[in-house]
Amino acid sequence: MTTARLACFLATMNLLCIPLLRADVQKGGVSSTTSNQPLLSLNFSNNGQQVAAAVGQRIEITLGTVGPRQYGDPQISSSVIRLDSVALATPVNPGGPTFIYMFEAAAEGEAQVKIPIINSQDQDLMKRLTFTVRIRVGSAKTSPAPNAFMTPDQTNTASWKNASINVRNSLSQTFTPSLPMLTGVEVELVVANPGPASSEVTMALANAEGQPLAYVSKTVQVTDCRHVLLVLPKGGLRVTPGEIYSITLSSVDTVFAWKYVVGGYRNGAATFNGFPGKPVSQFTRTTFLFRTFGAN
Repeated sequence: MTTARLACFLATMNLLCIPLLRADVQKGGVSSTTSNQPLLSLNFSNNGQQVAAAVGQRIEITLGTVGPRQYGDPQISSSVIRLDSVALATPVNPGGPTFIYMFEAAAEGEAQVKIPIINSQDQDLMKRLTFTVRIRVGSAKTSPAPNAFMTPDQTNTASWKNASINVRNSLSQTFTPSLPMLTGVEVELVVANPGPASSEVTMALANAEGQPLAYVSKTVQVTDCRHVLLVLPKGGLRVTPGEIYSITLSSVDTVFAWKYVVGGYRNGAATFNGFPGKPVSQFTRTTFLFRTFGAN
């Protein structure tokens, strides 16, 4: 339950002091950003519509409401559309979170995406607010090209020596970007304990003061956890090159661990028990294996 996990994470981080973001009604429609495959951005104004996408294109649906009711997990009629991850819009509205559902058009064809309202006793309101869109996916109109919005920036290039810490411990890694836009974070995980075939991992990004800037939750398959890419919504997050930021990973179970090394990445350090947390080792500096992507 991705949205439930994010809502739980929101409560745990005690974000009620963050300024309000009105999320009851969104304006806008289909928009795009300049990249290899333009971003298809949808919101409640697109409810009931049919839209077109191309294979490989990223699709974002932004939905929010107020009060106890909130949007739940998407129901997708076909594998043509694949849910990649879910983000919380920031600043977070304490009156009700706004979710950004991030999909990928995986193949040619057509799929209906339905996102229901949960935590409401008003059946008529649930029907009126349930979001539905039909997406027709065609072939990509252009040949694949280098993606200027996913330029590798910071990376820990040290060789792994089989050390890892369970993500259940809420693990953090600081880093110092050199590009003004942060678009994605890749983390190297390993299966730590037996469990389900997949597990959710939630990433929080914060500045040096610990102020939260972004939240992304993703369901990770145990068979595909070595390099987990978490893409930031809305084309990325503006950051200040040369300043310190932190990546925090957490999970509700003990399936995954984050690989770490002694030494390694020079412009940051690893901690556990959240941010700022405690050093992984009292005797030597350690860093988690990760890579960031950005854009100018």
